[in-house]
Amino acid sequence: MSEFWLIVVLAGILTYLTRIGGYLLIRTVGELPPRLEAALDAVPAAVLTTIFAPVMISGDWPERAALVLCGLLAFRLPLIATVAFGAGFVALARAIG
Repeated sequence: MSEFWLIVVLAGILTYLTRIGGYLLIRTVGELPPRLEAALDAVPAAVLTTIFAPVMISGDWPERAALVLCGLLAFRLPLIATVAFGAGFVALARAIG
């Protein structure tokens, strides 16, 4: 097995374990404490910020424009369509130059 596929399989296993671990933890504990629930509610915003900020600061114009485009499209389209439009826009903009 090549190193690439070994990494893919191990990443899949690790992802599965972390996901099932969360379900098992909640099942064991029952109800989450309010502070933990608030922290978990903040995770999506933190992840989006860690993706968004570096691209806006050091990205090229196609990436910056795609972020703005995706931000606007996200109000109207499903997630998969927004991602597809954003990826297509960046690919087209890079091809054009």
